[in-house]
Amino acid sequence: MIIETKIVEKPAFTVVGITETIQFDSSLPASENTIAKLWGRFGKRIPEVSGQLGWRSFGLMLQNPSNPPGAPFDYTAAVQINEVGDIPEGMILIEVPAARYIVLTLRGPLDGISDGFGHFWGHLLPNSPYEYDGGIGTGKYEFEFYDQRYTQPDDSNSEIDLYFPIRAKETELK
Repeated sequence: MIIETKIVEKPAFTVVGITETIQFDSSLPASENTIAKLWGRFGKRIPEVSGQLGWRSFGLMLQNPSNPPGAPFDYTAAVQINEVGDIPEGMILIEVPAARYIVLTLRGPLDGISDGFGHFWGHLLPNSPYEYDGGIGTGKYEFEFYDQRYTQPDDSNSEIDLYFPIRAKETELK
């Protein structure tokens, strides 16, 4: 369930995590798909990341707008750091640039996350004065943000934030 929608200017930040190419399977619930399995593997390795900034995890996606719907995409399960140290084997460092975002806060079991993405792409963005500003062309990531409000996948009180990079729609001069 979407409990809040807002627009924020978020400064640049740095994360360390594991990236995998995902072939999304919409027939599986979010708590059982390949992204959930990636989080399971990464979660066991989080203590290896030095310089972590509190309890801040990110699921980063750098979209390729020219890909057709359902095409594979890169997803990074990551934690935020405040200083760069040694990067554990098999992990990468990502500098996420500053951007303006529409943020949807969701409450409920993780299996409802697709409703948030569907609402953004199917309703919110097309009916707003904004356009998507993410992807390989801008280097701006779309991401899930997990902090202390997220407890476990089946908790009806868990909360996560979905961040979508945006810019004002360009108006045509007449």
